[in-house]
Amino acid sequence: MSNIKHLVKSFYFEGAGTETIQSISNGQRVRTNANDYVGLHSTGSFIITHKSEGKNKNRLKLTGETSSMPSSKDWSGANDETEKYAIYSYVEASDAPQLSGLSTSTFYNDELSIGDTAATITTTDNDQEDIGSLTLTLQTSTTYFEIVAGSNDITVKAVPPVGTYTLQLEVEDPCTLSSTDSKTITINNRPPVMNNLPGSVSISEDTAGSTLVFTINATDTVTDPLPCINSGSSVTFSVTAIPSTTDYGVYLNAGITLDYDTTSTHTVTVRCNDGDDTVDGALTINLIRNQPPVIQNLPDTTSFSEDANTNTFLHTLTVTDAESDTITCTLNPTSSIFDVSLIPPGNTAYGIYLTGGTTLDYDTTSSYSLTVECSDNRRSDTGTFTVNLIRNTPPVIQSLPDSKSLIEDANTNALLHTLTVTDAESDTITCTLNPTSSIFDVSLIPPGNTAYGIYLTGGTTLDYDTTSSYYLTAECSDNRRSDTGSFTVNLIRNTPPEINSLPNTESISEDLSTQTLIHNLNVTDVNTADIITCSLNSNNALFEISKLPPALDEYGVFLKGGTALNYDTTPSYSLDIECGDHRRNVSGVLTVDIIQNEPPTIVNLPMSCEILESITTESLLYTVSVTDPTNDTVTCTLTTVTTMFYLQIGSNQYETEIYVRGNQGFVYDTQRQYTLEIVCADQQRNDSSEFYIYILRNMPPYFTNIQDKTNVPAKTTTIGQVIFTVQSVDPENDNLQYTMTSSSLTTPFLINQNTGEISLSRSIAAELVSGYELFISVSDGRNVVASRTLSVRITEINSPPEFLTPSHNVNILEGINIGSTVFQPVLTDADVSDVHTFSVSYSPPEGAVYFQVDSSSGLITSLAQIDYEIIPYKTFLLMITGSDSLMEDSTNITLNIQNVNEAPTFTKKNYAFTETENSAGTVLQNPYYQYTDEDGDTLKFSFDCGVDTGRLDMDSTTGLLSYSIDYDLDEIGTASQMNCDVYISDTEYSDTAYVNITVLNDNDNSPKFDHSEYTFFVPINTGVGSFVGQTQATDIDIGSNGDVLYHITQEGVSNALFEIDENGSIKLSQSLTSYAEGSELNLTVYAVDSGGKQDTALVYILLPVQYKYTASAQNEIQYMTFFTYAPNMAWFVPLVFVLSITLCVVIHTLYTSKCSCKISKRKNNKRKRRIRRRLERY
Repeated sequence: MSNIKHLVKSFYFEGAGTETIQSISNGQRVRTNANDYVGLHSTGSFIITHKSEGKNKNRLKLTGETSSMPSSKDWSGANDETEKYAIYSYVEASDAPQLSGLSTSTFYNDELSIGDTAATITTTDNDQEDIGSLTLTLQTSTTYFEIVAGSNDITVKAVPPVGTYTLQLEVEDPCTLSSTDSKTITINNRPPVMNNLPGSVSISEDTAGSTLVFTINATDTVTDPLPCINSGSSVTFSVTAIPSTTDYGVYLNAGITLDYDTTSTHTVTVRCNDGDDTVDGALTINLIRNQPPVIQNLPDTTSFSEDANTNTFLHTLTVTDAESDTITCTLNPTSSIFDVSLIPPGNTAYGIYLTGGTTLDYDTTSSYSLTVECSDNRRSDTGTFTVNLIRNTPPVIQSLPDSKSLIEDANTNALLHTLTVTDAESDTITCTLNPTSSIFDVSLIPPGNTAYGIYLTGGTTLDYDTTSSYYLTAECSDNRRSDTGSFTVNLIRNTPPEINSLPNTESISEDLSTQTLIHNLNVTDVNTADIITCSLNSNNALFEISKLPPALDEYGVFLKGGTALNYDTTPSYSLDIECGDHRRNVSGVLTVDIIQNEPPTIVNLPMSCEILESITTESLLYTVSVTDPTNDTVTCTLTTVTTMFYLQIGSNQYETEIYVRGNQGFVYDTQRQYTLEIVCADQQRNDSSEFYIYILRNMPPYFTNIQDKTNVPAKTTTIGQVIFTVQSVDPENDNLQYTMTSSSLTTPFLINQNTGEISLSRSIAAELVSGYELFISVSDGRNVVASRTLSVRITEINSPPEFLTPSHNVNILEGINIGSTVFQPVLTDADVSDVHTFSVSYSPPEGAVYFQVDSSSGLITSLAQIDYEIIPYKTFLLMITGSDSLMEDSTNITLNIQNVNEAPTFTKKNYAFTETENSAGTVLQNPYYQYTDEDGDTLKFSFDCGVDTGRLDMDSTTGLLSYSIDYDLDEIGTASQMNCDVYISDTEYSDTAYVNITVLNDNDNSPKFDHSEYTFFVPINTGVGSFVGQTQATDIDIGSNGDVLYHITQEGVSNALFEIDENGSIKLSQSLTSYAEGSELNLTVYAVDSGGKQDTALVYILLPVQYKYTASAQNEIQYMTFFTYAPNMAWFVPLVFVLSITLCVVIHTLYTSKCSCKISKRKNNKRKRRIRRRLERY
């Protein structure tokens, strides 16, 4: 160890080349540890260098230092590489200690208490100097066993539960050589004892649920009370604690009903458990059987009539029960006819009853065997009770079979036969037809209603042809049995009518269209009472059959009214007529022949006529004459499609007039002839011919008084005044139409198209044009005459007013006063006596809100306050009109509103917010500045925070502040509050607001240990609570963020071995005597601030070896070599390892450089195989 020296032996040597061999006897040997130096040592520094030659042989070469050696020998030649100045030392390996006495120790759990010795371990060592210095430690973490310091005894620290404990033990000598082995201690449980099981108990099967059946006697040396359970499959009984005792008992479960017949013996397996072992015992529970009741007076029998249907008592049951249980008697199976119930009023005995309202039937069941079952709710007894029925005798029909004949026309309710019926028991008899009939019926004969009769049902229809005879079966019953008899009804057939007038043939004209009698039917019937009806069987819409008035007792065949007969289509009709008397029908055929009609004739066509092309009135052109042989009504029509001509019926029914419509616009040059196709028809046939119309040309009109000229004074001529009348003539006296155009598009004259009068259409008082050329044309509707000219000269013309300029632009600054003069337009007029007036229109119309124009002077003034930012329009057009009452002029005045720059304004002056210290570039919280600028100018932000200005930046567009440097309150002089002036400017004007910024400290720094590693030397006999060493970590955060807390984790040792306080001081919290001298304990110390940020440092606790020196060796000095000094080996071993690895890498690189591609490919293949194997595993 560093700075520890052990003098082993003193000796003297002669000089260079002289070899002196010294040995140390056994028992005086010195333990050398890693990094110890073996050799000469002076009171000052080492004077021997060290070189290992392997095989425990070290060569130590003299360095030549002599100043601190108590010797006069000059070792200056020690630099020689030869071995003439050298000391050789040989190190002999120490033996490791051994453990014995490790066989398994076994105990019952009631044999060990706290402090008892569970085992004693024997430790031995071949190195005599190590005997007595061996340390035995328990490597297994356990709360039940421990090794007492200074002894080899394993003692009980806490009573161990049942189980096997394998304790890992280690013995270590002062040279830290050690051996490990395990010691097994087995704790067996002493099982509980069942004292009264197996056993048995007998109980009645009537035992109620939740009853204690058996008390269990079970004991255990450790566990009391001893819990027990039902470990078997029984759900009938359970094992639970007996209230108010420490015992457990066997209980019949609640809601369980025992049944001897099902299970006469139950076995309950009781298991008691002390937590480690169980003991089982079987309890046999025998059930005592309940005795069934006994029915004493069954079997028995009784007889009664099948007609009985009231509740009737039949038999009293006598029942006894050995246990005097409550008895319940029933029928089994139950019956809807009979019942067993308690006999009132005592209700102590049961009786057998016939149930009221039942229907008994001897033929169905003549005898009933009833099984009575009486039960005590557990078992029962049965007995048989027999009921025999007495049969009822059926009625007898005495008057059947029989028969009756009846005409088929009968349809009223009629009695056909009276039934005579007898019954031995005088039962009520009911008779019916079986099967029933809709034609016949059996019912009581009124008024006595004591006998039944067979009736024909009223309203029925009998039909001999369908059914000539009916076989009826009458059934009479006393509601139990019946008798039947047959009754035959024979029908008499009705005779059908006869048509005497058919077959026959009738002829009619095809012109008939009204209802016409064609034939009178002659029909007779033998049965004069029958009503005869006749109808047409043929599907013919032209004919019908109806009764002949006035008697309406005979039928006739009629042609229907509104029909249209056509000989060409159908010259003859065959009518199938059927007559019947509601029973039977007969038929006959009537043939109707059609007489052909003759067609009409047009007698005065073809023909023609002439008309003028200018014809305008509706006119008769020609009258067409027609004849018809049969004097039918004849109608003539045009088959030519035309809208110009039409036909109209004349004054005579055989005359038709041809008309031309008015104003048809005939044009001679376009079409000169028209042909009309005319057809005349009498509803059956027709005749046709043509009528020709020829067009004559029209002649044009001409003027009589133009060309010409006239004068019109401007000031005196009024609107509508006639200034000239045009005259013309037309050879055909057609209506003439005048039209007029002018040399000017704005002519103030118009012409009356019918009279030719030219009049003034508008005022010309303000007219400036000196004259107009009017061009007039005339038309007769056919011909247009070329225009003639009328020259009109305007006299007395007025001079118009005129604005000096037609338009003007005026710039107006916002903010002018209300009523201020804006502009004065100038109006000039050659007529100096004229009085002028002014009017105005605004665009947009809102201009009337801000400006007005004086009606007499035209002066423009302001009406309202003008604000450029508020006013909706920045330009207004005033269209001003000046008038002298006759004429006017206009000027356009454009008013341009000019903006006057206004200062931006903070509407809120003071702002404050809180931020946290942060890094440069971090944007601070948005203050949400409130400001206005009526001009809407682009505004720029700037700021001034005094001495803190350099710590911040500002976005000139948004005004947002940001840190320009890392803002850290932990730095001295950094302000936690800044007051800034914020400016907003439109380049001409500006305004100021005030921002207060409070900066909060952030936990932005982690604690930092002063050193990453600490090494402390702690002797193993250091007292508990002693100071071990000081660690120190600092956190540059200010305030509570800079507070540091410490804690440690301890590798490979008990976490309670060391503790650390709030100042970083490590103290010993448990004894180190269980650790071997020379051991190294590693700790990790954590420094954590309030925000959870932390730093760690490694702490090495070195337990130094302390030697006890004998008197003979006290003056000797032990020198430590390079390899026995632990700190040297701490860096030397890793260095050798790194150099070895480096050498291997170089050799490998040289070897593989020639085949790197091949190896690379092999590696890739290996890598792919590894990946494939992993995928296959998953």
